[in-house]
Amino acid sequence: MHIEVLGPIEVTEPGRVIRLAGQRQRALLAALALDHNRVVPVTRLVDVLWGFDPPATARAKVQAHVSALRQALGTAGVIETRLPGYLLSGHGSDVDLAEFETLRAGAAAACDAGEWAVASGRYAAALALWRGPACADVTSPAIRSAAAALEERRLFAVEAKAEADLVLGRCEAVAADLATPLAQHPLRERLRALAMQALYRLGCRADALSLYREGRQVMIAELGLEPGPHLRRLHQGILSEDPALLAPVRDLPG
Repeated sequence: MHIEVLGPIEVTEPGRVIRLAGQRQRALLAALALDHNRVVPVTRLVDVLWGFDPPATARAKVQAHVSALRQALGTAGVIETRLPGYLLSGHGSDVDLAEFETLRAGAAAACDAGEWAVASGRYAAALALWRGPACADVTSPAIRSAAAALEERRLFAVEAKAEADLVLGRCEAVAADLATPLAQHPLRERLRALAMQALYRLGCRADALSLYREGRQVMIAELGLEPGPHLRRLHQGILSEDPALLAPVRDLPG
Protein backbone atom coordinates (compact mmCIF):
# COMPACT_ATOMS: atom_id res chain seq x y z
CA MET A 1 0.00 0.00 0.00
CA HIS A 2 1.37 3.40 -1.03
CA ILE A 3 0.30 6.47 0.93
CA GLU A 4 1.01 9.99 -0.31
CA VAL A 5 0.90 12.98 2.04
CA LEU A 6 3.02 15.43 0.01
CA GLY A 7 -0.07 16.95 -1.55
CA PRO A 8 -3.69 15.81 -1.11
CA ILE A 9 -3.93 12.49 0.75
CA GLU A 10 -3.86 9.57 -1.67
CA VAL A 11 -3.83 5.84 -0.97
CA THR A 12 -3.21 3.27 -3.67
CA GLU A 13 -2.58 -0.41 -4.07
CA PRO A 14 -1.74 -2.18 -7.31
CA GLY A 15 -4.82 -1.88 -9.47
CA ARG A 16 -6.92 0.29 -7.18
CA VAL A 17 -7.28 3.66 -5.52
CA ILE A 18 -8.56 3.54 -1.94
CA ARG A 19 -11.26 6.11 -1.18
CA LEU A 20 -11.38 7.71 2.23
CA ALA A 21 -14.60 8.86 3.87
CA GLY A 22 -14.57 12.47 5.06
CA GLN A 23 -12.27 14.84 6.88
CA ARG A 24 -11.76 12.81 10.04
CA GLN A 25 -10.69 9.69 8.16
CA ARG A 26 -8.19 11.69 6.10
CA ALA A 27 -6.93 13.48 9.22
CA LEU A 28 -6.52 10.20 11.09
CA LEU A 29 -4.57 8.61 8.25
CA ALA A 30 -2.46 11.77 7.86
CA ALA A 31 -1.54 11.69 11.55
CA LEU A 32 -0.49 8.04 11.35
CA ALA A 33 1.35 8.50 8.04
CA LEU A 34 3.31 11.55 9.22
CA ASP A 35 4.66 9.34 12.03
CA HIS A 36 4.97 6.28 9.80
CA ASN A 37 6.15 3.18 11.67
CA ARG A 38 6.03 5.05 14.99
CA VAL A 39 3.38 4.87 17.68
CA VAL A 40 1.00 7.83 17.69
CA PRO A 41 -0.58 8.25 21.14
CA VAL A 42 -4.36 8.38 21.42
CA THR A 43 -4.02 11.84 22.99
CA ARG A 44 -2.38 13.07 19.77
CA LEU A 45 -5.16 11.54 17.67
CA VAL A 46 -7.80 13.21 19.85
CA ASP A 47 -6.09 16.54 19.21
CA VAL A 48 -5.94 15.85 15.48
CA LEU A 49 -9.62 14.89 15.25
CA TRP A 50 -11.21 17.42 17.63
CA GLY A 51 -8.65 20.02 18.68
CA PHE A 52 -9.32 21.86 21.92
CA ASP A 53 -12.94 20.72 22.23
CA PRO A 54 -13.00 16.92 22.21
CA PRO A 55 -16.16 15.04 23.23
CA ALA A 56 -16.22 13.23 26.55
CA THR A 57 -16.18 9.95 24.63
CA ALA A 58 -13.19 10.96 22.47
CA ARG A 59 -11.06 7.92 23.28
CA ALA A 60 -13.83 5.51 22.36
CA LYS A 61 -14.52 7.50 19.21
CA VAL A 62 -10.85 7.30 18.21
CA GLN A 63 -11.10 3.52 18.47
CA ALA A 64 -14.20 3.56 16.26
CA HIS A 65 -12.50 5.82 13.69
CA VAL A 66 -9.44 3.56 13.62
CA SER A 67 -11.69 0.55 13.07
CA ALA A 68 -13.41 2.31 10.17
CA LEU A 69 -10.06 3.32 8.66
CA ARG A 70 -8.81 -0.26 8.90
CA GLN A 71 -11.91 -1.39 7.05
CA ALA A 72 -11.43 1.29 4.37
CA LEU A 73 -7.79 0.32 3.83
CA GLY A 74 -8.68 -3.34 3.68
CA THR A 75 -5.14 -4.53 4.44
CA ALA A 76 -4.85 -6.67 7.54
CA GLY A 77 -2.31 -5.51 10.08
CA VAL A 78 -1.38 -2.22 8.41
CA ILE A 79 -2.63 -0.28 11.47
CA GLU A 80 -1.40 -1.89 14.66
CA THR A 81 -2.63 -1.24 18.18
CA ARG A 82 0.41 -0.34 20.26
CA LEU A 83 0.18 1.27 23.66
CA PRO A 84 -0.35 4.14 24.15
CA GLY A 85 -1.94 4.43 20.69
CA TYR A 86 -1.66 3.14 17.13
CA LEU A 87 1.04 2.61 14.53
CA LEU A 88 0.93 2.60 10.73
CA SER A 89 3.19 -0.34 9.99
CA GLY A 90 6.08 -0.09 7.58
CA HIS A 91 5.60 -3.77 6.77
CA GLY A 92 2.31 -3.19 4.99
CA SER A 93 2.68 0.37 3.73
CA ASP A 94 5.11 2.96 2.42
CA VAL A 95 4.77 6.73 2.56
CA ASP A 96 6.11 9.32 0.12
CA LEU A 97 7.37 11.43 3.03
CA ALA A 98 9.80 8.67 4.02
CA GLU A 99 11.12 8.54 0.46
CA PHE A 100 11.52 12.32 0.49
CA GLU A 101 13.53 12.20 3.70
CA THR A 102 15.74 9.37 2.41
CA LEU A 103 16.52 11.27 -0.78
CA ARG A 104 17.08 14.50 1.13
CA ALA A 105 19.53 12.82 3.52
CA GLY A 106 21.35 11.24 0.58
CA ALA A 107 21.58 14.61 -1.14
CA ALA A 108 22.99 16.25 1.99
CA ALA A 109 25.61 13.50 2.26
CA ALA A 110 26.56 14.05 -1.38
CA CYS A 111 26.98 17.78 -0.68
CA ASP A 112 29.26 16.98 2.24
CA ALA A 113 31.33 14.83 -0.11
CA GLY A 114 31.47 17.55 -2.75
CA GLU A 115 29.42 15.44 -5.19
CA TRP A 116 27.33 18.35 -6.39
CA ALA A 117 25.75 16.72 -9.45
CA VAL A 118 24.67 13.71 -7.37
CA ALA A 119 23.27 16.05 -4.71
CA SER A 120 21.33 18.08 -7.26
CA GLY A 121 19.83 14.93 -8.77
CA ARG A 122 18.74 13.58 -5.40
CA TYR A 123 17.22 16.88 -4.36
CA ALA A 124 15.38 17.03 -7.69
CA ALA A 125 13.99 13.54 -7.12
CA ALA A 126 12.94 14.45 -3.57
CA LEU A 127 11.19 17.63 -4.67
CA ALA A 128 9.43 15.83 -7.52
CA LEU A 129 7.47 13.85 -4.92
CA TRP A 130 5.57 16.98 -3.92
CA ARG A 131 2.18 17.41 -5.62
CA GLY A 132 1.18 20.50 -3.64
CA PRO A 133 1.07 21.53 0.03
CA ALA A 134 1.42 18.58 2.38
CA CYS A 135 -1.91 17.04 3.44
CA ALA A 136 -3.58 19.70 1.31
CA ASP A 137 -7.12 18.33 1.73
CA VAL A 138 -6.93 17.96 5.53
CA THR A 139 -8.29 20.89 7.55
CA SER A 140 -7.36 19.71 11.08
CA PRO A 141 -5.33 22.51 12.74
CA ALA A 142 -2.93 19.94 14.20
CA ILE A 143 -2.25 18.50 10.75
CA ARG A 144 -1.96 21.98 9.20
CA SER A 145 0.71 22.78 11.82
CA ALA A 146 2.60 19.61 10.94
CA ALA A 147 2.25 20.44 7.24
CA ALA A 148 3.82 23.86 7.85
CA ALA A 149 6.87 22.15 9.34
CA LEU A 150 7.07 19.91 6.27
CA GLU A 151 6.93 22.98 4.03
CA GLU A 152 10.03 24.25 5.83
CA ARG A 153 11.83 21.01 5.00
CA ARG A 154 10.74 21.31 1.37
CA LEU A 155 12.08 24.85 1.18
CA PHE A 156 15.40 23.78 2.71
CA ALA A 157 15.64 21.20 -0.07
CA VAL A 158 14.80 23.83 -2.71
CA GLU A 159 17.56 26.06 -1.37
CA ALA A 160 20.09 23.25 -1.06
CA LYS A 161 19.44 22.11 -4.64
CA ALA A 162 19.87 25.70 -5.85
CA GLU A 163 23.18 25.96 -4.02
CA ALA A 164 24.41 22.71 -5.58
CA ASP A 165 23.31 23.92 -9.01
CA LEU A 166 25.15 27.21 -8.54
CA VAL A 167 28.33 25.31 -7.76
CA LEU A 168 27.75 23.43 -11.02
CA GLY A 169 27.26 26.69 -12.93
CA ARG A 170 23.57 26.05 -13.65
CA CYS A 171 22.59 29.66 -13.06
CA GLU A 172 19.73 29.78 -15.56
CA ALA A 173 18.12 26.75 -13.93
CA VAL A 174 18.50 28.31 -10.48
CA ALA A 175 16.91 31.59 -11.55
CA ALA A 176 13.98 29.71 -13.11
CA ASP A 177 13.56 27.23 -10.24
CA LEU A 178 13.50 29.91 -7.54
CA ALA A 179 11.03 32.30 -9.18
CA THR A 180 7.89 30.56 -7.88
CA PRO A 181 9.17 29.69 -4.37
CA LEU A 182 10.40 33.27 -3.91
CA ALA A 183 7.05 34.69 -5.03
CA GLN A 184 5.34 32.43 -2.49
CA HIS A 185 7.84 33.17 0.31
CA PRO A 186 9.09 36.72 -0.30
CA LEU A 187 10.44 37.08 3.24
CA ARG A 188 12.77 34.11 2.92
CA GLU A 189 16.19 35.71 2.64
CA ARG A 190 18.13 32.60 1.66
CA LEU A 191 15.92 32.09 -1.39
CA ARG A 192 16.43 35.73 -2.34
CA ALA A 193 20.20 35.54 -1.88
CA LEU A 194 20.46 32.47 -4.10
CA ALA A 195 18.29 34.03 -6.79
CA MET A 196 20.30 37.27 -6.69
CA GLN A 197 23.55 35.35 -7.00
CA ALA A 198 22.23 33.37 -9.97
CA LEU A 199 21.09 36.52 -11.77
CA TYR A 200 24.37 38.30 -11.11
CA ARG A 201 26.39 35.38 -12.45
CA LEU A 202 24.18 35.41 -15.57
CA GLY A 203 25.19 39.01 -16.15
CA CYS A 204 21.78 40.34 -15.05
CA ARG A 205 23.15 42.77 -12.45
CA ALA A 206 20.19 45.16 -12.69
CA ASP A 207 17.74 42.31 -12.14
CA ALA A 208 19.69 41.09 -9.13
CA LEU A 209 19.63 44.58 -7.60
CA SER A 210 15.92 44.89 -8.37
CA LEU A 211 15.29 41.62 -6.57
CA TYR A 212 17.02 43.03 -3.50
CA ARG A 213 14.96 46.24 -3.62
CA GLU A 214 11.72 44.30 -3.92
CA GLY A 215 12.66 42.11 -0.96
CA ARG A 216 13.66 45.09 1.15
CA GLN A 217 10.33 46.79 0.46
CA VAL A 218 8.40 43.68 1.48
CA MET A 219 10.45 43.20 4.65
CA ILE A 220 9.99 46.80 5.74
CA ALA A 221 6.28 46.78 4.92
CA GLU A 222 5.47 43.46 6.60
CA LEU A 223 8.06 43.20 9.37
CA GLY A 224 9.28 46.74 9.88
CA LEU A 225 12.82 45.42 9.46
CA GLU A 226 15.71 45.90 7.06
CA PRO A 227 17.13 42.79 5.32
CA GLY A 228 19.60 40.77 7.36
CA PRO A 229 23.36 41.45 7.32
CA HIS A 230 24.19 38.63 4.92
CA LEU A 231 21.71 39.81 2.32
CA ARG A 232 22.91 43.40 2.73
CA ARG A 233 26.53 42.30 2.21
CA LEU A 234 25.53 40.43 -0.94
CA HIS A 235 23.76 43.56 -2.17
CA GLN A 236 26.87 45.63 -1.55
CA GLY A 237 28.99 43.02 -3.32
CA ILE A 238 26.78 43.22 -6.38
CA LEU A 239 26.86 47.02 -6.32
CA SER A 240 30.66 46.97 -6.24
CA GLU A 241 30.85 44.08 -8.73
CA ASP A 242 32.88 41.99 -6.30
CA PRO A 243 34.65 39.31 -8.40
CA ALA A 244 34.31 36.85 -5.53
CA LEU A 245 30.58 36.60 -6.34
CA LEU A 246 31.44 34.90 -9.63
CA ALA A 247 33.22 32.04 -7.84
CA PRO A 248 31.41 28.73 -7.15
CA VAL A 249 28.94 29.14 -4.31
CA ARG A 250 29.12 26.69 -1.43
CA ASP A 251 27.48 28.39 1.53
CA LEU A 252 25.31 31.35 0.67
CA PRO A 253 23.83 33.16 3.67
CA GLY A 254 20.10 33.56 3.95
